[in-house]
Amino acid sequence: MAPSVFINFRRADTGGAAPHIDTGIRGTFGEAEVFRDQRSIDKGAHYPDQIRRKLRKCELLLALIGRKWETAVDEDHRRCLDDETDWVRMEIALALQWGLTVLPVLVDRDEMPDRADLPEDIRALTTRQALYFRPHQEEIYLPPLIKAIRAAVPELRPRRRRNGAGGGGGGNVEDVGGIQSKNGVVILGGSGRGVVHNHPSADDPDDFDDDFGDFDDDQDKERS
Repeated sequence: MAPSVFINFRRADTGGAAPHIDTGIRGTFGEAEVFRDQRSIDKGAHYPDQIRRKLRKCELLLALIGRKWETAVDEDHRRCLDDETDWVRMEIALALQWGLTVLPVLVDRDEMPDRADLPEDIRALTTRQALYFRPHQEEIYLPPLIKAIRAAVPELRPRRRRNGAGGGGGGNVEDVGGIQSKNGVVILGGSGRGVVHNHPSADDPDDFDDDFGDFDDDQDKERS
């Protein structure tokens, strides 16, 4: 089964945000619906071919953009995005070329990169609507992301797991990717206040009351 969502990231830029987002999406839609290279590439596989093949079959690419995204340098102090073989750049360029939906996710930053600072093949990224994400506030920022994924890939359906009677009110608890609600009411985000309009007047969301459960914090080696 081909994944629907592809996570594009640079760990040196976004830290543990990619594993957190990966965990939330997998918990909501299922293991097979999301690709993150550190977890998803088969052991012993030729990873360049597998990345291209999985990306080609996806419907949505999440481009995680942190504070150092456009300025990150390699071991020779050359800007990573200036390298045509840089995987972050290549994945975004291919997604744009193939007409996939590309959703920028701003990790601990408030504005999109400037178009003039980007290589030609990924400049179109700056015209895509974006969302905010704060790694230590998943309960605020993950619901709008889940909602945006459902809008971009309408055939995706949250998997629901009935856990039986809960404490307190005694109602049934449904677990949808760590998002819990009692009495069969599923919480999946609300007003979409996490949406970033790509101009300087965009407001940073500061209030969201959705109820989240815990996320596992799987730690990965730095993405090369």
